[in-house]
Amino acid sequence: MPLPPQASQPDWRVLARSHPQGHSLPVHHHQTGQLVFALSGSMQVDTGNQQWTIPPQRALWLPPQQEHGIQMLSDVALRTVYFSPAMLAACPQFARQGETHVLVASSLVRELVLGLFAVGRSLAMQNMMAGLLLHALSETACLPSDLPWLAPGPLRLALQEMMQAGHWLRPMDELAAQLAMSGRSFSRHFSAQTGMSFRRWRQRARLIASLDMLATTASIKSIAHRLQFASSAAYVSAFKELMGTSPQVFRQALLAS
Repeated sequence: MPLPPQASQPDWRVLARSHPQGHSLPVHHHQTGQLVFALSGSMQVDTGNQQWTIPPQRALWLPPQQEHGIQMLSDVALRTVYFSPAMLAACPQFARQGETHVLVASSLVRELVLGLFAVGRSLAMQNMMAGLLLHALSETACLPSDLPWLAPGPLRLALQEMMQAGHWLRPMDELAAQLAMSGRSFSRHFSAQTGMSFRRWRQRARLIASLDMLATTASIKSIAHRLQFASSAAYVSAFKELMGTSPQVFRQALLAS
C-alpha cells in the first residue's frame, strides 16, 4: 500500500501491488521517476518504440513522463518507488536517470527497496534510505533486455504474431510476402525502425524471451528447443554473447536472489 501522504515527505513514495499472469496495466505515465522492482515473477514493459523484459529480482528504471504499459508474463509481486524530479535533480551521480533501463538489482538495492516498505522505521531514516537508493542505482549494472520495437502497423502486427506463435525461424521473405512487400523493402523498413537487421533483431528477441523461461524449472535443452535454436550449445553461446554470462549462471543468480 502507498505510504500515507505527509507534508514532510514530498520527494518519494512507494506502492506495493500483486498482479496475476496475463494482467495488463494500460499505457500511462508519471510526473516522477519510477523504479519498478519485480520481487517475484516476470513482466514485459512496452514504452512504444522499445520492449523490456524484467525477470524476477530485477528492476526497471523509468524517467519522469515516460509512457509505458506493463504485461504480466507470470504472477508478479511489484514493489515500486517513485522519486520526485526535485529529488532526482539533487542526485547528479545517477547519470542514467533520464534513460529507461533494466537493472540487475544488487543486494544493497534490493534491501533498500524492501526497507522503504517496512513498518516501524522513522521517516528520517526512510528519507536517508531513499536518497541512498538513488546513489546505489548509479553503480548498479544494467541488463541488456531491451528490444527495439516498431511503430504500430502491419509490420509490427506480423512480428507479434510470429513471436506469439513461436515461429522464430520464419523466413524474412515469407513475412515480406505476407505484407505485400519485397524482401529488400522489408529489410529497409525494418532496419530504419529498429536500427538493426531482421536476423539480429530476431536473435535478440528470442534470447530475451528466454529470460522468463529461465525463471521456471524448464531445462536449458527444452528452452533451446522451444526457441528453435539448432542445439543447446548454440543457445548457450548466443545467450552468453548478449548477456555476458551463461543461462545456467543467470538462473543460479535468480535462485540465489
